[in-house]
Amino acid sequence: MRKLLAITALILTTTITISGQGVVDALNNISSQTKGTARYSAMAGAFGALGGDLTSIRQNPAGIGVYRSSEISVTAGFNFYDNRTSSPMYDNRNSDFYFTGDNMGVVGTINFKEGALRNLNFGFAYNNVASYNNVYRADWDNISSSLTQLIASKTSSLNCPPGDLGITSSYNPYNNMPWLSVLGYNTNLIHQAQGVGSQNMYLPIFDSKQSHGNAYLINVTSGDVEEYDFNVSGNIYDVFYWGLSVNVTNIYYHQESYYGEELQDITVSNNHENRTKTSLTNGNFELSNYLLTKGLGAGAKLGFIYRPVNFLRIGAAVHTPTFYDMSDVYSAAVGYKFDKVDGQTLVGSENSIDNQTDIGQIDYQFTSPWHVMGSLAIIFNKWGIISADYEYTFANEMYYSDLYSDYSYVNRCINNEVSGVHNVRIGAEWRITPLFSARAGYAYESSPLDNNYFTGASTPLLAEGTICHYQVPGDVHNITCGLGYRFNNFSIDAAYVFRTQDYSIFAFEGMATGRENTILNMNNHSIKVTLGLRF
Repeated sequence: MRKLLAITALILTTTITISGQGVVDALNNISSQTKGTARYSAMAGAFGALGGDLTSIRQNPAGIGVYRSSEISVTAGFNFYDNRTSSPMYDNRNSDFYFTGDNMGVVGTINFKEGALRNLNFGFAYNNVASYNNVYRADWDNISSSLTQLIASKTSSLNCPPGDLGITSSYNPYNNMPWLSVLGYNTNLIHQAQGVGSQNMYLPIFDSKQSHGNAYLINVTSGDVEEYDFNVSGNIYDVFYWGLSVNVTNIYYHQESYYGEELQDITVSNNHENRTKTSLTNGNFELSNYLLTKGLGAGAKLGFIYRPVNFLRIGAAVHTPTFYDMSDVYSAAVGYKFDKVDGQTLVGSENSIDNQTDIGQIDYQFTSPWHVMGSLAIIFNKWGIISADYEYTFANEMYYSDLYSDYSYVNRCINNEVSGVHNVRIGAEWRITPLFSARAGYAYESSPLDNNYFTGASTPLLAEGTICHYQVPGDVHNITCGLGYRFNNFSIDAAYVFRTQDYSIFAFEGMATGRENTILNMNNHSIKVTLGLRF
């Protein structure tokens, strides 16, 4: 979880940062999906060399230059997600429906009777680039490691006395200490070690040699990435099409998560009374997190389409980084309850304790990566189209920045651990009759992380702060199809998109693999309908 920016020296010398942005947060900010008009979606978005569709403005702005008349269209989407998590002991399934407005746009055309410039077009398009609506649950049986061990390890690395972590009427450690450590100490999930040479060292309630139990994770997300493109494009001799777009992108991301452990044979303590019970007991705790991320950014796109002969089109485009102003609002809480020790209560009248963080906010900047794209399309007279795009995203070049914070370590992790993303899209259209068309496509997007992260063998700064869990994304596969009908100047198109992606789920950094490793299979089914009018 993101934390208040304070104590710059502490940021530079410990593994717990006050700022909470990590690699996973950056990957969320650049996510995209096969969304847009129904025709675009049915052909898996392979429109880089085709153009003539309002969503093509997202990829190659020269696609608007293909228009020879004005058009307005609107697209609605009906979506169903079906998420399944599986481990050796548990299988969970979460599913739900939701609606989206995927696209809305207009193109205005100015035709010229003479000269090299045959027409000059101006376009505007709204595209819902990605939706975050999702829920999943993961369960682990007979765990051999605990989040409390991670909290104790990170807190020990601070080398701070308990007085820096404890909450009093005159002192609030949330103003200047890492929040996860403050939560752990004030709910007795960790306690100060006793004995010579153990000063400022902390131990968890969980001991791998004797403790055991079960764990669960519930993660709920919602929100969207919305893009607004403003375009100018042209047609030179019906051979060369060019386009320039300025895009404004809005990110809205909401997350609530709940991680809990039900434990046996744990050691309990009361930090406020400096008491540690050596007797073993049972207990359970839950860490809940709330996060709201908002971002507004701007970038630009430049592209062309070349038609050397009537049946062939060649396209290329480049997207500059999008420069975002971001803001996070966040909070966290821990509730902890345990059985009596030697028949006695330890905290007040009940053996339970909870603690809530402050509500924090942090403002920062995020720069998305460059994109380059090459495209090829073959036109079979008036009866068929085959189109293909290849897009490369320099994902390891995205970075965080801020005048008051040092993001150098996070940015190094992104640069060293994130790889470029390969995206291949193939689409086809066949005109069954002059008015009726069928379409199909396939799109592949590679994972930005390598296989070491799926096994837990490598865990760089994937997650930071009080949100300790993370999911490692695998490759994305999209299978698409659709139908279209044209009558005079009116069109209606429908599309079906099936998107599937696997994730490896980890409850926290350093979580033991094997029985505790869980795979999330995230499937999304979308039906889109577009109404269009040319004039």
